[in-house]
Amino acid sequence: MIRLLTAAALMLFLVQAGSAETALDRAGELKQWRERCSDYDVDVRTAYIEEAIAQGDASVIRICSRLALEADDADIRNLGLRAALASMERLHFDVTIPDGLDAALKAADGDRKRLDEISRWYVMKDWNVLQSGLVFEIDGADTTKGTAVLFALPRQVRRNNSFSGESNITGSRLIWVGRANLAIDDCKIDVTLQPGAELAGILHCGNNEPFPIRAKLL
Repeated sequence: MIRLLTAAALMLFLVQAGSAETALDRAGELKQWRERCSDYDVDVRTAYIEEAIAQGDASVIRICSRLALEADDADIRNLGLRAALASMERLHFDVTIPDGLDAALKAADGDRKRLDEISRWYVMKDWNVLQSGLVFEIDGADTTKGTAVLFALPRQVRRNNSFSGESNITGSRLIWVGRANLAIDDCKIDVTLQPGAELAGILHCGNNEPFPIRAKLL
């Protein structure tokens, strides 16, 4: 019995030691990639980021993408934005009420007749849907071309080919044109990379007043 316990304890020790060694090896690998993707030489850094994307290791891509998004060099930021989008399954935008709609609601001051009138505005119908956020499912992201298909998910939990469009990344700017299952379906998103790995800009559907939107990357 004692021998069995001793053998079990030894096995547990070896497993834990192996796990610790594996974790330390992985930590060392990630640290190495962090150093590579922040190299002072722009060309070397670009090559390492491209290598990280090609390898497809999700943790490495996140590390290198985040470093690239905060880089001073415009080409590296562009590469980081492409890599970040390709590494994500969904993109979630926080949506802010448009100034005009906000002013109209405040001016109504609880007047039921006026509020009923505003409730029929397309922009108000869309705000009722969007105030909890705007989510896109990402598919077919191409880091070389800077393109991806984004499926808009307002009022639905699964993507629908009828409510989608292609996004294009140029520099630090992402533009998406498609249909979004809103009061006015034909929409455009125009957002630009901001400090802190954020995208900020507008959602514009038809002739509606644009909605300010922001999304955290990674």
